[in-house]
Amino acid sequence: MNQMKPEEKARVLIDQMFADAGWQVVDRHHYAPNISAAAIEEGLLKGNLEADYFLFLSGKAVGVLEAKRGEKDITSFKVVNQAENYVHKVPKTYQTYSNPLPFVYISNGKQVLFKDMRNSDSEYQELGRIHTPKEIKSMLGLEDEFAGLPVLKKKGLRTCQYEGIKALEESFRNGQRRAYMVLATGAGKTYTACMASYRFLNYTPIRRILFLVDRNNLGKQAEEEFGKFKLTDNGDPFNTIFAVNRLKSKEIPKDANVVISTIQRLFSLLKGEDIDDSDDDENYEDDNDNQPAVQLPLNPTLLPNYFDLIIIDECHRSIYGSWRAVLDYFKSARMLGLTATPGPETEAFFNRNCVANYTLEKSIADGVNVDYRIYRIKTKVTEDGGAIREGEKVKKVTCYTGKVENVINSKEQTYTKTELNRSIINPAQIKLILETYRDAVYTEMFVDPPREPRMDYLPKTLIFALNDAHASNIVKIAREVFNKSDDSPFVQKITYSSGDSNALIRSFRNDKDFRIAVTVTLVATGTDVKPIEVVMFMRDVESASLYTQMKGRGVRTIGDEQLKIVTPNAHSKDLFYLVDAVGVTEHEKHLTPPATNPAAPVVPLEALLEQITHGNVDDERLRLLSGRLSRINYKAGDVDREKFKEIAGIGMKEMAINIYKALEGGQLPEYEDINQPNIERKSLVAALANNPDAREALLTIYKGTVLRLIPGEDELISKGFSLEEAKATSDAFETYVKEHKDEIEALRIIYNNDGAPITYSMLEDLKRKLLDANIKFNPSLLWNTYSLLYPNNVTKFSSENKNERDSLTNIIQLVRFAYKHISRLDTLHSTANQFFNLWCGHVWRNISDEQRELLKQVVNYIVANGFCAISDIKELYVTQASQLIKSFGGREQADDALLSLSQFLIYRKTA
Repeated sequence: MNQMKPEEKARVLIDQMFADAGWQVVDRHHYAPNISAAAIEEGLLKGNLEADYFLFLSGKAVGVLEAKRGEKDITSFKVVNQAENYVHKVPKTYQTYSNPLPFVYISNGKQVLFKDMRNSDSEYQELGRIHTPKEIKSMLGLEDEFAGLPVLKKKGLRTCQYEGIKALEESFRNGQRRAYMVLATGAGKTYTACMASYRFLNYTPIRRILFLVDRNNLGKQAEEEFGKFKLTDNGDPFNTIFAVNRLKSKEIPKDANVVISTIQRLFSLLKGEDIDDSDDDENYEDDNDNQPAVQLPLNPTLLPNYFDLIIIDECHRSIYGSWRAVLDYFKSARMLGLTATPGPETEAFFNRNCVANYTLEKSIADGVNVDYRIYRIKTKVTEDGGAIREGEKVKKVTCYTGKVENVINSKEQTYTKTELNRSIINPAQIKLILETYRDAVYTEMFVDPPREPRMDYLPKTLIFALNDAHASNIVKIAREVFNKSDDSPFVQKITYSSGDSNALIRSFRNDKDFRIAVTVTLVATGTDVKPIEVVMFMRDVESASLYTQMKGRGVRTIGDEQLKIVTPNAHSKDLFYLVDAVGVTEHEKHLTPPATNPAAPVVPLEALLEQITHGNVDDERLRLLSGRLSRINYKAGDVDREKFKEIAGIGMKEMAINIYKALEGGQLPEYEDINQPNIERKSLVAALANNPDAREALLTIYKGTVLRLIPGEDELISKGFSLEEAKATSDAFETYVKEHKDEIEALRIIYNNDGAPITYSMLEDLKRKLLDANIKFNPSLLWNTYSLLYPNNVTKFSSENKNERDSLTNIIQLVRFAYKHISRLDTLHSTANQFFNLWCGHVWRNISDEQRELLKQVVNYIVANGFCAISDIKELYVTQASQLIKSFGGREQADDALLSLSQFLIYRKTA
């Protein structure tokens, strides 16, 4: 190896000084103006002169550094004169902060001299280092807020995080005030926010950051994440450098740098209300926003410029439509949105300024997340609804009063699948789905490799229910199906009504005894429970973003040993299973369109009736009541209509028409205020205002009843993996490998089937190209796909040999199977010993016992890598390589033997 020259050694040390100070060293051809702090090697000056390092801050030249070899005296007049001459030689084609350049450095890798050329009386200072971009910004007095940002280092960051933060900083530097990042679930949104927050607080004038979370349990999770973040200059945790406070009261500490809050709590703070640190801001369970637009108080407790930056986590949620006024109040703050599932409203709010787009599909292809297989369960009631026969016993629950009655159904009535688990509860349907899952989990799902079938260690399963009542029913029936007592932690509900949701989520994440969690949407966004291996949908979902978020609960990766702590019979998490019990995977989802106007106030019927009873009979309330009465009358049955008329003395439809005619006919005197008589108006609603029984009857009809069948009935239509999906995947894979056989080297070699050696790097390249083309082309998923289609022709993976499942050479077998070169799909590991013995047993091959033993030691290497030569062995096992060369009488002969063995083990070719 050539020895480095003294000048080269000095350059290595100087490069490191630049890196330590936050500068990126690049040559002229790789410079870009979006590099925040660049040191250009051999920077071109006037007269064809070249500066050893030409320093640029935010695209403008600020100085030069003259480099000399280590033993050179950098204080000599000649060296100093040369360096200072360069600051006057800046071509007009370069942007500068001033010309001549203000700063000059001289270094030999050991010493660093610095001089500020703006002061004619200044002397060279011995620094021992190079100034940081932040220090240069300060010395120049630059107004550019982001000029002090050092170059972002990749170490400790995923590529998507690194690229996202770089693009965000560039966007803000270019004057954009809003931006959003699309980062897949599991890609580290909060970690990205921590890194961005640290850099902005440390290197820019930004002093206060608001971190908005979707729910309070996610706020606690974020607070922990900021406490664990150590990718700081000195390695200390973020919260020991900058004050991080989760909003728990109506006072924000004066030294707070990061404030974590839900938007609901922030609104309470603006109004000066007391804040209770509980989870009662989590009592919403839907992705739709039916709430009225909030009205800010006249004198909010915080000034509009209180926050410099607002980071909005899960910014896809349309809830921000109602709370938009809270965000808009902080007019001067820059805003960063984080989401895995942006919708049109997200894009519009952030001015379509997307600075990172890292999708779930890309994260799966990169191995950041795992993919999934769909297991479909169809039952007759789920698909088609059912019937309640005449004379059948049912429990009737009156929703408004909570009254429960055992009644006999008077006549046969049918119900649709839409009514199921809303107005009709069929316990048999829930039980059948859970029993089908129980019976399939160890016989059809976790079979490759097989797991010990212990129900106490059922793979962690998250079930999505339709509503809170449905979730309660699932929990109750699951205890029966899995033979667990009522006080067993095996299955539990995690919804807004379950108490401490944070403790429950923590328990589900860490406890071996807690195997099934049932939720509605509380665990659908942001919550990190890596051991989840099954996500079951017992509710349908129309929203594309919510569906992706729900699926995302299963995609997170987890180390084998960490998984075994909570699921002792597990081997590894290479994928998760999506159990579809309602057809959620079989229809298109919709994107929520951006709201054009703030939502109109939505007054609950109970509140509206109370307001009217107290004399609030203005036009708006009367019009609302008329509309409600019409809709309730339309949906009510004849019995309920007659019962209301009997109690109120007037029918719902008649009362609605009377109000409508009075409003539209101009018959009513003007409404001034509540303290006026308003006799004509009050007469229109007297049947309700003066009759509490009528109001209760109306609310009872409005809230409806739920019929619970005892016990109900259902039958299984089908269960299992989708053959259609498997066929589509295999067809797509086979088409791809055929169409690209001439342009991808590994495919060309496998297709030609002539025994040409295939290297590990070729296989890695092929795997990357396959995953880029389609995430379903993951080798283990493809293996499962072919196993489903051709169960008798595909070998199952061994549970004892994880290397066999993860082996890159499985791709060779999959491609050969796709090319129809082989009729049976076996791993090379499973047949290695058999074919090694066959190779050794060929009559013309004179293999000594010594040679046989030496070659036997490299068999596993060959089937794991695709090929082996003496050079490969030499890198790992020098002694073994020497023994092979000696035993075969020379390196060439040893290589010939290894090539022949590789061809036979991989292609079954003899040579």
